[in-house]
Amino acid sequence: MPPPPIAGSNTGEAVNEANQTIASALDKKLKEIGETLDKATECSFGRVCSSDYVDGENQPNVGKNLTNEEKTKYGGVGSGPPDGWEPQDEENARNNSALPSKDNLNQAASAPNRNGLTDAGRALQKHGGREGSVYSYSSQKASVLNQEAQTIVSEILSNPNTKIESRIVFENKQRITVVEATAPDGRALRFNADGTRLIGFREPSSK
Repeated sequence: MPPPPIAGSNTGEAVNEANQTIASALDKKLKEIGETLDKATECSFGRVCSSDYVDGENQPNVGKNLTNEEKTKYGGVGSGPPDGWEPQDEENARNNSALPSKDNLNQAASAPNRNGLTDAGRALQKHGGREGSVYSYSSQKASVLNQEAQTIVSEILSNPNTKIESRIVFENKQRITVVEATAPDGRALRFNADGTRLIGFREPSSK
């Protein structure tokens, strides 16, 4: 009669089966790592990632049914094929299709700031004291600053050729959306993204 098997001993068949199980698990893990690295490499080199498709599907195509004139009005850059509608046109149209009215911007500029000044008065005080500025004031008195600043705001907004647009700018190393009203002479008013607060006056760009 053969002796009973000793506890803890392994037969050759059991060892082979264990080795195959370990090898299979390692192979599966290596494939998963390889797929992850491939996806990361594609994203790093600017190729389309799966999340890009999701973001694109969630953005409505507001330019789909617009005429060429409407595309130009709402920020179409006219790049690409004739009468084309590029991705940047889509973004500009989305931002510019709901711009605040000139009356709303005019009212926003008169919002109280501090020390008796309005947002417009504060902007004029800041710019009017700079050498070479196109903005000036006759007195540092708050009531005078407010009145003269509001006159400037009204001049810019009442000009039929003043351009109002939504823009993305960098301030303090941060990317923000603003609404700007730029007069033909280069003077500009910068508001927050929804046009409810005046951020400040802008000097004409030097050429």
